[in-house]
Amino acid sequence: MEKVIFQLYKHFIDRMNEFYQENETIQESDIVFVGDSIIEMLDVKQLQLPSYRIYNRGIISDKSAGVLMSFDDRVLALRPKVVVLLIGSNDICDGYLIKQIKQNIEDIILKLKKAKIQFVLLTCLPPCYDYSAKHVDPIYGNCRNILKMQELNQEIISFEKRYDHVHVVDAFHIYANEKLSLDSKDTLDGVHLTPMAYEKLFKVLKPLLIQLMKGEK
Repeated sequence: MEKVIFQLYKHFIDRMNEFYQENETIQESDIVFVGDSIIEMLDVKQLQLPSYRIYNRGIISDKSAGVLMSFDDRVLALRPKVVVLLIGSNDICDGYLIKQIKQNIEDIILKLKKAKIQFVLLTCLPPCYDYSAKHVDPIYGNCRNILKMQELNQEIISFEKRYDHVHVVDAFHIYANEKLSLDSKDTLDGVHLTPMAYEKLFKVLKPLLIQLMKGEK
């Protein structure tokens, strides 16, 4: 299969340096979030799960190859019980093939299977295609073809049927309106969520995380 070289960038390096420093003082964790800007901008305190040790390892502009290559130090080093991943939107924007994204995610799945860690996999959110809203930048929607987003999400959903430790949360359908677009009121700029919009995801995600932490699923 054709390989795409993941190019490092300053924010990725800066965030990884933060993680390396944190790793020196963290022995283990309960839940780790990992992924792109939607994850980095997520405030884990909004989940209101104070009894669990939750860490955010999101990196703005990240792609599936970036998560995979950094996964051991970024996630496994924290010895979590549950990992939550959202990735793939930037891959599509940058022209990665669906089969390449799928393979990277599956490699992550296999790492977690080997480590016996429960895995929550989110489908990719749609961008906002309502360019009449002044705060919506068309740059985000123009590089995210909705058919490719849907194709990738079907691949993501299929993993739950093949792996017992994978639990899919269909974030796409949490946010997509009747036009298969992120609603303009839920976004800061056309792709990133408002703090209030995250509550829609938490409403579905929180009960699942509690079940997994209690070993009920």
